[in-house]
Amino acid sequence: MGAAYSVDLRRKVVQACERGTASQAQVARFFGVSQAFVEKLLRLYRRTGALEPGRKRAGRPGLLDAAAGEQVQRWLAEQNDLTLAEIAERLQTQCGVTVSMSCVHRLLQRMHMRRKKKPFTPANGTRRPYYWHVSNTGHNSPRTHADS
Repeated sequence: MGAAYSVDLRRKVVQACERGTASQAQVARFFGVSQAFVEKLLRLYRRTGALEPGRKRAGRPGLLDAAAGEQVQRWLAEQNDLTLAEIAERLQTQCGVTVSMSCVHRLLQRMHMRRKKKPFTPANGTRRPYYWHVSNTGHNSPRTHADS
């Protein structure tokens, strides 16, 4: 889906049609837009007086509002190791909203809260060594000049 036409172009199209010297089809050809766009624009302008494009909103509205987000924040402040399933269950029992775990995850992302636990690090702060296993890679590696 392309971007909306600029307000400047919309204003010029409406002015050209309001002058009445050309038909809607001729105005559409002159400005390089479709005739349906010209018709819809004129209908919008005559009904509301506005030329700005409408806000596009895809999908259905979210199930969890700001109040639910605040409630989840309170729960996590009390008990910070809640799982997504536990949060979804609490939302259903206490707020009456049935949501999936992915919906809860998206809510936490919108609130900039990470639920992913940190990887294991020993108590002294040193990381476990990483070993590269090279036992079966000799026959798959490319030949070098030293192998010749």
